[in-house]
Formats: sequence, structure tokens, C-alpha cells
Amino acid sequence: MKLIFIGSSEYGIPALEELAMNRQHQILLVISQPARPKGRNKHLEATPLAQAAGLLGLEVFTPEDINCETSLCRIRKLQPEIIITASYGAFLGRDLRKTALCINLHPSLLPRYRGASPIRTAILNGDEASGNTIFRLTARMDAGPILVQQGLNINSHENYSSLHNRLANHAALLLLQYLETPDSYLEKAQDEGMATYTEMFSKSDTHLNWNKPYGLILNTIRAYADEPGAYTIFREKELKILEAHAEQPGSAAEPGTIRKITKNKGFTITARDGEILITKVQAAGKKAMDAWAFYLGARLEPGEKVG
Repeated sequence: MKLIFIGSSEYGIPALEELAMNRQHQILLVISQPARPKGRNKHLEATPLAQAAGLLGLEVFTPEDINCETSLCRIRKLQPEIIITASYGAFLGRDLRKTALCINLHPSLLPRYRGASPIRTAILNGDEASGNTIFRLTARMDAGPILVQQGLNINSHENYSSLHNRLANHAALLLLQYLETPDSYLEKAQDEGMATYTEMFSKSDTHLNWNKPYGLILNTIRAYADEPGAYTIFREKELKILEAHAEQPGSAAEPGTIRKITKNKGFTITARDGEILITKVQAAGKKAMDAWAFYLGARLEPGEKVG
């Protein structure tokens, strides 16, 4: 099948790689967002998917406006049979959607969790299941008819990074399955009454509030690990908490208190209704490390406060 692949983030990379290795399909073009300034030096950096496409030897097109006439002409000349999108970050207009069948890979069980952050939102909400949906693009965000959908369990200690990677690999296999016999999949309209939406997160959302119940704090840590990392303030500097576990018994100590040290594991911090065992951290300007190693280097003392 002759196709165009459109995406920007890491989520679409496994699908792109699987398609590139499959002789039944021909990738005519990969479209991604333009390179943007990154890091302290503001060097231009291509999107993760554009970088992956380059390594695969695929032609990459990065228009500022995918819906402009120049972009449309280039796409039409290729005469794709299908256009696949995955976490692209821009709207595909009506003229582009008329060029070929346009489908989207989305990491949630639609209509639940439409929008930009379905994976983090599922973890923040303590969900026990997620999944992938392939649907036909329409004018409304993530609202098109479903072509195929399949769920995945969320492990109790799974964080954003591990769940993202599992969903991305799962989406790749689901896409190949769909492309074998696309005409055999009937469209199913989404139930608008069941639709929920997600939002973009900011750094303020990653600041841990130790006055909350320990379960919500643990979900926040999982939802932002390994990147960008939920953080607290310790000795007037940011300390990212990348991994933690429940130590449920309640404590009389004020929330945000370093309560006890557990040899070769880490240290506990009190929440509103219990304690949390911190097992992996990242201090400002440092690499991620075991919490026990951090304890030894920083010489933590029970009774110190974070917040």
C-alpha cells in the first residue's frame, strides 16, 4: 500500500519502523513538524519522528503549514492510498483529508481521553487499563469513527515512559493488522456522551503537594516519570522524584517530612494519610540515581522538610 506517514513524537516511531520494514507497504513521504530551538544553546532540533525517518532513509517534509497549497500539491502528486497520522501536533484540514483515507493512531480507548495527554491522564487518574484506537480523521479533534481498538492493562507501578513505549509498540502491531485488510473493518461512531478530554500540562503540575493523599502523589510521580519528572524542593533546590512506593501506615509527622531511612532502598516522606518510600531521584544538575545513593551523598536527616 502506498502511504504517507505524519507524526512528530516518539509515539509514532515503532509504527514507522514496522512499515519501513514491511515490503507490502511503500512510504512515499514522512511529514513532521519543523525543527525547533532546543536546549540552552537553542540549536535547531528535528522532531524525534523526523530523526527516526532520516535514519531509515525516508524522505522527510517539514512544512510550517501542512494545509497550505504548496503542501497540498506535494501530497497530491504522490497519490497516496492512505495517510497515517500519529501525534503530529497540528490539524489536518478538509482539503488534505479529501486527498486519501486519513487515519490516526491514538493512545487511549476513545472516546475516553481525547486530546494531547491521554497517557499521563490515565496514570494520574489511577486507571487500570489503557489501549490504542485507530480512527478516521474528521474535522473535530479525536472524534472520528473508530476503525479498530484494543486495550492494554496498566501495571500498578508502571510510569509514563514504560506505558508510552508499550502503547507505541502495540499501536504499530495494531496498524499492521489493520492494513492487511482495511476494507474488512467497519466504522463505528464514537459515543459523544462518554467523551472525556485531556489538557496540556505545565511545570506547575509536576510540583508535588505532600498535603495530598499518598495515592494521588504516587500517581503524579508515575505520570511524569521519567520525563520531565515530578519534583519537590529540598534544601532550596529542585529534587525530582522518579520512583516511589507506598508505605501506607499513617504518621503523626507533618506532611513533607523525611520520616525514616530504609537501608539500601531509600527514605520515606510523609503525605497527608501515610508515608511514601522514595527509591529513585534526580538532583538539580545531576543524573538520576538510587535514593539510597542520594541519601549517602546528601547526608539526609530524619525530620528534614521538603515541599
